[in-house]
Amino acid sequence: MSTTNLFSNCTNHYPIEQYFLNCTNTSRPCELIHDFAVVAELLTILDFYISCILFTIAGILNVYFMTIVLPLYLKMSHSTQKRYVFVVSRCVSSISAALTLLILRCILYVYFPPGSTKSNYFLYAVVVIVNDISFYSLQGSYIGMAVLLYIGVIHPVYFSTHLRLRKIYIFAILNWILAVVVSVPTGLFQTAGYVPGPIKCDSQVCSPIVGLINFIIVSFAFLITIIILSFVFICLSFHIRKAKKLGSYTSSQTLHHARGRLGWTLTAIIVISLAEGIPESLLIGLKADNALNTCNNFYQADRLVDATIFTSMNSIVWALVLILDPLASTLFDEKVLSETKKQLKMCKKYYAKVLETLWTHSHGNRKTSKEMSRNSFSTSDNPY
Repeated sequence: MSTTNLFSNCTNHYPIEQYFLNCTNTSRPCELIHDFAVVAELLTILDFYISCILFTIAGILNVYFMTIVLPLYLKMSHSTQKRYVFVVSRCVSSISAALTLLILRCILYVYFPPGSTKSNYFLYAVVVIVNDISFYSLQGSYIGMAVLLYIGVIHPVYFSTHLRLRKIYIFAILNWILAVVVSVPTGLFQTAGYVPGPIKCDSQVCSPIVGLINFIIVSFAFLITIIILSFVFICLSFHIRKAKKLGSYTSSQTLHHARGRLGWTLTAIIVISLAEGIPESLLIGLKADNALNTCNNFYQADRLVDATIFTSMNSIVWALVLILDPLASTLFDEKVLSETKKQLKMCKKYYAKVLETLWTHSHGNRKTSKEMSRNSFSTSDNPY
């Protein structure tokens, strides 16, 4: 078979055929080129356009949430600040995650694509490592929020008298340090899997091993997070029932809001773990090259379709969670919700005043122009 006629018998033709004319070691080139075209289209629509839009929205919402929470946090007493340390930490992690994922898709993948001469290993490594740090610190913040909630409900005396704010700061810093320790080595090897650099990680041996190790670490992190959040959720449910039996309406309502926030977090973590675990399991053993347009990737295009779908959906799920998380945090937190309503009222008053000014100015100009026309008419008709 001539290399130039590899796709000549295919019903459908695609512009990307030019990259695979020498990939003759297959008996089904038409099926593979169709699958590869699907992969390219999925990456463009799902993993680029939709993901970029969603991560932009997520970043804006989390920045806005931070502008509400941080001033409130600085005005709180030390006893109240203890409940919000990991809320601030979670917000920082969310902003960092949205920003790094947006940079990967909008800048690096477009202007410095993996495998090209323009790709820079260290640039990719920094973004990937920061994104991994955001991911692990976000999970650690969820755990910290749940543990503090558990201590505050089950052991209120210890929470108010023995658990100092300084200790919580230490735990929050340790959470970030642990995230850095885990993320740096894994991020360096992850980057080496698809961008050439000082660390050599070939697609045939090293990359599958790195993928397996990363899958184990991520699965363990999700498992620990889900177990702790589930335990605290069950304990809160028992205390809500107990408060209702004792007739403590205020206590049960407060616990109900806390359980709602925790329930949302638990649901989000479970959904993310599934969205993260399924594509990671599909990528295990997949010996794909860092550059997309290679014969090795062409020969396994059918497997790449499934991996691309689930990987893109993972990005979309992450973006949706980062969007919904600040909204849920606002809904289930009375202080934040009250401040948000206050800001919305101020915005409504401001824009109403602007519209009123524009309306007055517009009608005033119209009235003035009518008066000028009348005066001009009367003057021209007046012989004196």
